[in-house]
Amino acid sequence: LQTDPRRMASRLAVTQAKRVMVKLGSAVVTRSSGSGIALGRTACIIEQICHLQASGREVVLVSSGAVAAGRQILHSQSRMGTDLPIPSRPLPPLSDLPQPDETLITSQECASVGQSSLMALYDAMFKLYGIQCGQVLISTSSLLDKGPRENTCSTIVGLLSKGIVPVINENDALVPIHHEGDGSIPIPVNDNDAVASVLARDLSCEALLLLSNVDGVYTGDPKLSSSDLISTLSASESKEVQFSENSSAGRGGMSSKVRSAMYAAEAGVSVVIANGLGYRPILDIIDGKEVGTFVHK
Repeated sequence: LQTDPRRMASRLAVTQAKRVMVKLGSAVVTRSSGSGIALGRTACIIEQICHLQASGREVVLVSSGAVAAGRQILHSQSRMGTDLPIPSRPLPPLSDLPQPDETLITSQECASVGQSSLMALYDAMFKLYGIQCGQVLISTSSLLDKGPRENTCSTIVGLLSKGIVPVINENDALVPIHHEGDGSIPIPVNDNDAVASVLARDLSCEALLLLSNVDGVYTGDPKLSSSDLISTLSASESKEVQFSENSSAGRGGMSSKVRSAMYAAEAGVSVVIANGLGYRPILDIIDGKEVGTFVHK
C-alpha cells in the first residue's frame, strides 16, 4: 500500500480537537495474563485524559474490560473459604453448603460484577485529579434507533457541559437481543469499537482514538516481519489489508476497528488506531506525533 505524505497534514486536525473520544480495548485495560485490571497502565491513561480535560478539551471515554475484570473477581471468590473477616457474632453454617462452580460463570455475570468494579476504579482515579466521571451503559438496540440514540447523546452532552467525563460501556450484563433498528446505522453495532464510532459521529467529536494492543493497521499480519505499519489509511486502501485474529481479551479485532473507523471518518472525525500499552500514547497523538494509523475517508 502506498501512502501520500501530504495526508500527514490531516493529523494536525487531531491537535486542534476540542471534543475527543477515547476508546480503550480490553487488552489495554486488563493484564496480559487475564488476571484482572492493569492498574498502572489504567492509571496512566486516566492521567492523560485528565491532562486533556485540564487543557480545555471535552473527553468521552469508551471502555471495554468489564467482562475480563469480572471474570477475575468471580474466579477469586470461588477460591475463598466460608470464613469472612467480619468482627461480629458469626452464624452457624448451613449444612451441605454448595460450592461455586466456575464452569457455570457466564460472560453476562462477569460483566455485571466487572462493571461496578471497573467504574469504582475509574471514579477513584479521576477524583485524584479533581475530576468527576459518570457511567453511561449502552445497549446496541438503543443505538440502532434514532430516537433512543439522540436521548443517549443528550445525556452525554449534558455530562460534558458540566465538566464530567462520561464513561461508556456496552451493557454486556444483558444477553443482546437481535434488533434490526430503523436503518439509520449502516454498520453492525456488536462491540465497543462500533459503539464508539456511532457516538463519535452523533456527538460531533473532532477526534476518535481507538486504542488496543497493536501499533496500528498493518499491510498484513503484524506478527510477520514482511508486514508494515500503515501511517494513513483511506477507504480504498482498507480493502487491500489482511486482518489477523481478535484479541484474546475482547471481541473486537482490527477488521472491526477499521470498519468502525471508516464510519466515523466519513463524517469528518479524525480517527487514529494506535497502541495503548506504551507510554503516554494519548498525549503523543494529541501532540501531533506520527503514532498509529490515521484513518480518513
